[in-house]
Amino acid sequence: MRLFYAPRSPFSRKILAVIAELGLEARLGLIRIDPWTDEDLRRHNPTCKVPTLLLADGTALYDSPVIARYLDDLAGTRLVPADSRRWDILRREALGDALAEAVIRRFVERLGPEGERIERVVARQEAAIAAILDRLEGEPGWMEAPVDLGHLAIACALDYLDGRSPELAWNAGRGLLAAWFYDFRGRRSMKIAAAPEFGTFC
Repeated sequence: MRLFYAPRSPFSRKILAVIAELGLEARLGLIRIDPWTDEDLRRHNPTCKVPTLLLADGTALYDSPVIARYLDDLAGTRLVPADSRRWDILRREALGDALAEAVIRRFVERLGPEGERIERVVARQEAAIAAILDRLEGEPGWMEAPVDLGHLAIACALDYLDGRSPELAWNAGRGLLAAWFYDFRGRRSMKIAAAPEFGTFC
């Protein structure tokens, strides 16, 4: 299998962390790509987005929730167990992905010329970011659960938020979430997600 990824993409990092958590590094090759400038990816994924997983038979899987579920099934459903926890895990994955999407959209919109429409879009993304962070802070029980797909999605989104939009100072007043994140990002899988060239990928 081969994974097309971009180093700064929080969705790519989520899948890299999933691969490392599941111990699947030896079964995948990595292809670093810039989806904004390299149209080669469109042969496999019509949206030309990362991550894209190319299976041995040439089938391409996208986007990150689909790839994560495929890899987890391959490893025996360790990150999304088929029990009562499943829906909470997937809900938290969705929150993590939504947080990453909002940070990306806010950043991209702010690159354009100032205007009323852009200000409204930015404000809407910032409201989503704050609401997601407050929800995660206000329901801290998940932080003590065994590591699952929801944890990885949230951590990768927070890592992206930390690096892309430090001016939002997201950790102010969210001590529980901040403490969890700064501890969690020390995991081997998160370090590999941030710098896969130093991991054990083939």
